[in-house]
Amino acid sequence: MPLSPRHLPLATAAALSILALDAGHGAQAAQTRDFPSYALEPGAKPGRVTVEAKGQPGARQFRLTSTAPQRDNTSNLREISERGPYTVTGDLLFDALFAQSVDDAALASVSSIKDGAYNGGQPIACNCFETGEKWNYVWTRDLSYALDLGLAGLDPQRAVDSLLFKTGSFRAGVSIPAELPNGSTQIVQDTGSGGSWPISTDRTSWALGAEAVLANLRGGARADFARKAYDALRGTVEADRIAAFDTASGLYGGEHSFLDWREQTYARWVREHLPAMAQSKALSTNVLQYRALRLASRLAREVGDVPVATRYDGWAEELSKAIDATFWDARAGMYATYTMAEPTPARIEKYDLLGNALVVLSGVAPPERARSIFDRYPFAPFGPSVVWPQAPGEFVYHNRAQWPFVTAYGLRAAIAAGHVAAVDQSLAALERAAALHLSNMENLEWLTGRAQFDDGPEINSRRQLWSVGAYYGAIVQDVFGWQPGADGVHIRPYLTTATRARFDKPEVVLGGLSFAGKPVEIALILPAKAATGGAYPVAGITLNGKTVNGPLTSDEFTASRNRIEVRFGPAQASQSRVTALAPIDPVSHKEPRAFMPWTPGISGARRTAEQVALDFGPTKDRTPLRYRVLRDGVLVADDVTGSGWTDTAPPPPAVTACYSIVAVHVSTRIASQPSAPVCLRGEAAQTIAVGKMARLGQTLDLGQVMVASGGRHALTTTYENRTYAVNTGITNAVKRLVLVDEAGKRYSAILQMPHIDPEGDRHSTRSSTRAIFDLPAGRYSVSIEDFFNMSALSTNASYSGPGGMTGPVNEARIETLMVDRLP
Repeated sequence: MPLSPRHLPLATAAALSILALDAGHGAQAAQTRDFPSYALEPGAKPGRVTVEAKGQPGARQFRLTSTAPQRDNTSNLREISERGPYTVTGDLLFDALFAQSVDDAALASVSSIKDGAYNGGQPIACNCFETGEKWNYVWTRDLSYALDLGLAGLDPQRAVDSLLFKTGSFRAGVSIPAELPNGSTQIVQDTGSGGSWPISTDRTSWALGAEAVLANLRGGARADFARKAYDALRGTVEADRIAAFDTASGLYGGEHSFLDWREQTYARWVREHLPAMAQSKALSTNVLQYRALRLASRLAREVGDVPVATRYDGWAEELSKAIDATFWDARAGMYATYTMAEPTPARIEKYDLLGNALVVLSGVAPPERARSIFDRYPFAPFGPSVVWPQAPGEFVYHNRAQWPFVTAYGLRAAIAAGHVAAVDQSLAALERAAALHLSNMENLEWLTGRAQFDDGPEINSRRQLWSVGAYYGAIVQDVFGWQPGADGVHIRPYLTTATRARFDKPEVVLGGLSFAGKPVEIALILPAKAATGGAYPVAGITLNGKTVNGPLTSDEFTASRNRIEVRFGPAQASQSRVTALAPIDPVSHKEPRAFMPWTPGISGARRTAEQVALDFGPTKDRTPLRYRVLRDGVLVADDVTGSGWTDTAPPPPAVTACYSIVAVHVSTRIASQPSAPVCLRGEAAQTIAVGKMARLGQTLDLGQVMVASGGRHALTTTYENRTYAVNTGITNAVKRLVLVDEAGKRYSAILQMPHIDPEGDRHSTRSSTRAIFDLPAGRYSVSIEDFFNMSALSTNASYSGPGGMTGPVNEARIETLMVDRLP
């Protein structure tokens, strides 16, 4: 691996000029900061940010200018009036950027929202946080991550209203599955791949936002939201258990969280075969399911549903074990982002920072693995990219990008792991991005740290809500340590020697906080400066002069003024290091030191009783490659050279076998995405013609199947679903496949038949997700029963696409039923 671990200096450790430092008593002051450009960016100059300030703390006016190019040619000047929480540190840029995050949050606080796909594009009344300057709606994951990172405490009631907007009940005429609890509701999975849920299953990110909001509420407001949150969570986790949980792996299927632009992070062939995405297992999504189960259990105990709480805790415990066992990649020293879709869920050698951060913060990763993540995850000069390695030939969006909210999760996880180097690098990345671009941007190009460079980011919004929450939370919760929790407010500042070095005052203050309607300020009493690379342990905390030994409850605060003081012990040196990305050409889209090989393909396959011969397709790579061969997700050959491979020990002739290949750069050992599987059907395979439409609310008889020999069998349909586009919508066809044997025993599983893009004037068919059963020999009656999709929810009644204003749609045309014997 062409990366060398070292402790990088802060990327923003640049020339600093202070014309007048202290604006704390109304004096005018100014400060400049130069931020270096990427060394290999042609003709680039350092970006200079100038801050001017006047007025009293809490009511200052800041004027920021930046010489960096602004996205969409917006102004290089921003003026901010301080309102709400504020910092007084003597470092004007520090104070101004925090004020900017508060101002961005205020701009996102709206009384109505709108999106062209809802309510005919007309405003919808909602006391909500909108998603960004370019995104004027509320999206489940964006909102939830923003609240979890910090915004839950800034305006708890607005947070409640926003979260409840993303829940819904079942619409009239929709059959509610009998397994769902009475009175429960559902969290909305927004429009997305193949028609949304359960192709995408990260709606449980809602639990993170809800947990943060609950920690900031008291009394009747908390009790009311807790009841509604419990109703939404129990309905959601029960539905996801039916539709997305795989009992064989102990994991939930579905697209990884946030990285939802299919070909940006999945192999390109997956876009046209979305059941592979549905059946793959993603790290981030499974951690979110774990968090939802833990919160649902806690809320169940609050209302006395002890048996339910016990069941959810059991599910969570088993899920935690499966996550750690399945996704941990010991060779890489990180958790893999996802697995293949095969019955044996082989890891794909792709890694993402959000998933790795969440697994640390959720307590799933053991301490030694948590530290390994930050030792090994590559950092570019101005911060970490959201994925590693990059996909060749793809533009900047999720690929080749930094996202500040992901950096902030990395920061918080690095604090949990005690990884000082990663903490310093992450804070520097957040500051640089917010300063140069005069807003909390949605995303940045991964090497230059610019809001526009080369071919992206494809889309980029100012004051993106989760980026706002990222910056606000990094200061409030991470630096100053204000951390509301289920048992009260914990005070846990994390002060590194690099952060301490920038302040010349004896104390720095975070003021303007409010908790249970009571004013709060936190003062960090600064210790002596020390060499970069260490952190100061907390030595003592007081509230209004009284020693604090644990979490603070609301009745410990006075109605008029509350001052928390934190004192620190001597700095403790850290041996932590981050892995620095080797300098590469910023316009390269295929550099082997940072990019996967192009996804290979199998161009031919021939099967006899004695062997299976595979031909490898041509490659776009011009550097040496080796290949791995997988059969049904299991590695059967490694370090293969040449243009093909022969399996001389294939499975028995009756069994269907599926082969995939992975290309590996010889020079760096970075591996590609797996190829599309080529399946050679066994002699026991059956194809039964159907040619019928499975519609909303109907049961469709598929006929009978004769199983000659008992064992594991996979049942799939070939289908057509042209309801809407492959990249959006709410009409993924979600059905229940039911088999009944001659004795009346019932077997059932969920089948998904997502949208399919047309091919010219023709709509082709695809294979559905598979249902795997261990079936004894015998005859079975087979039928398709209705289940539900996101068009069933009341929240989508105003959606302008199919399944919205014209009524729910859950349908696909079934062409054939296929039955295959598995090993």
